[in-house]
Amino acid sequence: MSDNNDLGFAIGRTARILYRLLDDNLRSLGLGFAQIKVLGFLSYKEQAGEEVTQKLLKTECLSTRSSSVTGVLQGLERQGYIVREAGEDARVKRVVLTPRGAEVAKECLSYVQKTEEVMRRRLTKEEQETTLRCLFVMADELEAFSLEHARLPRKQGDN
Repeated sequence: MSDNNDLGFAIGRTARILYRLLDDNLRSLGLGFAQIKVLGFLSYKEQAGEEVTQKLLKTECLSTRSSSVTGVLQGLERQGYIVREAGEDARVKRVVLTPRGAEVAKECLSYVQKTEEVMRRRLTKEEQETTLRCLFVMADELEAFSLEHARLPRKQGDN
């Protein structure tokens, strides 16, 4: 435990350790963290019977520039983990896991689940539920705050 009561510091430290741990241990698969996120997202959506487009990946999974999403997908495509195909509207690209991609996603999920168990093991069920609820509320508040401030004009000289 730390004497530091700064919530942002605690969340940031936890996230850095988690991402480093996942990245270090899943690197043997030849994948970066963003690629692992995409494989997991695709696997989850496919199991739910939902179609995934590049646009959906950008907004719900990666939250980054379109060119970055394209780069992540190109890498997964080269490794044979996904295919991109035209949807009903030829301008819309569907992203689909290959059988090989589904296997790798399953390996990643297994390791992620082990990591989740480690994070939760000293917390009671009630503490786990409270933590999750609080984190989601904080994320929603930060998202709303971000949207509010994105609309404010910047003063000249602000970066």
